[in-house]
Amino acid sequence: MKKIINIEGMSCGHCAGRVKKELESIGEVKSAEVSAEEKKAVVELANEVDNEKLKEAVVEAGYKVVGIE
Repeated sequence: MKKIINIEGMSCGHCAGRVKKELESIGEVKSAEVSAEEKKAVVELANEVDNEKLKEAVVEAGYKVVGIE
């Protein structure tokens, strides 16, 4: 299962790295590919994860979620 998270506020690779670390700290997340340039994260999930939990991880890293597909 895959979800795409649209994120505002990332401007560099360091930003993307912080978001990736937070998302991958969620147990159900197998991997997260985060791009500051594209302003999004593509998250591969082992099991369904509530969008709010994904949003909280991005906010914890210091950025804003504008949508989850």
